Amino acid sequence: MLRDARTLNDADVLDCDLCIIGGGAAGLTLARDMIASRLRVILMESGGLTADAATQSLYAGNNLGVPYERPQTARSRFLGGSTNCWGGWCRPLDPIDFETRDYMPMSGWPFGRQELQHFYERTHDLIGLGDFDYDPAVWDGVLSASGAGLLPVTGEEVINVISRLTAPARLGVMFRPELEGSDNVTILLNANATEIETDAMGGKIVSVRGATLSGKQFTIKPRYTVLAAGGIENARLLLASNRQQALGLGNGYDLVGRYFMDHPRLAPTRVSMANMARHRRLYDSTMELTQRMIANEGSPVAAHLAPSEEAQRRHRLPNSRSYLTASYYGSMTNAYSALKGVRQVLNGRRKFGIERKDVMAELRRSLPLLVANAPSVALAVLDHKMKFSFKQREFFLETVIEPIPNRDSRVTLSGERDRLGMPTVNIDWRFTAKDKDNFARTHAFIRDEMHRQGLLLTTGTTSEAAQDWPSRVRWCWHHMGTTRMDDNPKEGVVDRDCRVHGIGNLFIAGSSVFPTAGSDTPTMTIIALALRMSEKLKNEMATTVKSSMAAA
Repeated sequence: MLRDARTLNDADVLDCDLCIIGGGAAGLTLARDMIASRLRVILMESGGLTADAATQSLYAGNNLGVPYERPQTARSRFLGGSTNCWGGWCRPLDPIDFETRDYMPMSGWPFGRQELQHFYERTHDLIGLGDFDYDPAVWDGVLSASGAGLLPVTGEEVINVISRLTAPARLGVMFRPELEGSDNVTILLNANATEIETDAMGGKIVSVRGATLSGKQFTIKPRYTVLAAGGIENARLLLASNRQQALGLGNGYDLVGRYFMDHPRLAPTRVSMANMARHRRLYDSTMELTQRMIANEGSPVAAHLAPSEEAQRRHRLPNSRSYLTASYYGSMTNAYSALKGVRQVLNGRRKFGIERKDVMAELRRSLPLLVANAPSVALAVLDHKMKFSFKQREFFLETVIEPIPNRDSRVTLSGERDRLGMPTVNIDWRFTAKDKDNFARTHAFIRDEMHRQGLLLTTGTTSEAAQDWPSRVRWCWHHMGTTRMDDNPKEGVVDRDCRVHGIGNLFIAGSSVFPTAGSDTPTMTIIALALRMSEKLKNEMATTVKSSMAAA
């Protein structure tokens, strides 16, 4: 069922078997998978069914490290979480991503890829991706019927890699009918977790404090708690819950909030394609979902280039993905950049609560340039919108690398407070010197091999990647690593089952537990880990219920 926390009586106490904090990909997957059980589940969702600026503003914080997205515009705080702004890109992590690699500090998951295989396949069924197949050879045959095709890469150094794309999978919308009709799962909307409380010894969660923006305060008393609020908010709530443990929950070794990761990306090279008509819609990240549809399968797919696992080991490279971004008319001009800036702040004012003074400052800065260049701006908009297929284009070769887990890249609490009295966050995104070297070598590796094979020809001036690092580095809005997984409590916040070390009934779901980031979008792995957690939790809670009944 769905319930609005604003209708609760002040100081209400709600009992349940499982409290899930966060209604994004991880939390909703867990909640949906609990419907068939007899367990009483409450999922706390900070927002409602649609976006609103007041709730979104609770994400506000400060960036202290390299240039990064505003914290309040990098996520979505209503039912569905960041699946509300997800592009639908899906791919499991590669086997090498789980391995301990001597050239990748702090690498190695507590288990291998095979542990998640069953749950990756279930994820396909859950979000409507069809058969679980990522074999480039299979897809090349499927694609040929539509006049599309993979780049004919030869040799064993560089390979084609397939990603699947789901139509906008807004999980809050997809799962709502089942959740709304459930007797044992309650989605508590507009409910913000403000503190997780432990017993006097600090080894067991006894309650979760909640509040609404309308002023209501309430308490949930669960047998088990799962924190599934995202890579930034998971760390924030653990650090802020410091009544029994001064450094915050699970933070005995000062690890909570550390190892913050996102996928750095940079596009320093201009290239042309020898056969744009055949290859563009697979490799160009600017293509719309509908333009990727494959005629005889009806399934959107995309492709990218990467060093093979053997090449990664031989050349000591991180995992990565390299693809194309089309160069459109005017895309590199100051006027078009100004237009994008205006659009972002206007959307931000409506969706994310960006202050009016910031909007006005952007308008004052940009409008004179837009007026002076109105004709060229209009052409640029038209070209971006229509993506004229007859136009022979240049592209940027963009590379995304797997970052080095960096202890000094972190989320901390600031001295400021939000409307609920919660401390806001400081985000200090940092790279290591090895990241810069990894990017330069990886990008050159792909660029030079594709040029040698005559598949992507370097055009114009190519800047050396190292010269643009880190000033022009962008990100992928993937927040990972802040409650990392390791069986050793001195190296991780949670164990292989995602249980917080030292707290028997507190678990963490989502990409904050990733020890390393891989090179691909995290959502599919987030869902797979949530399904795995659900299976373990149902078994454990069923066992404890039987034990309690036997004791009685």
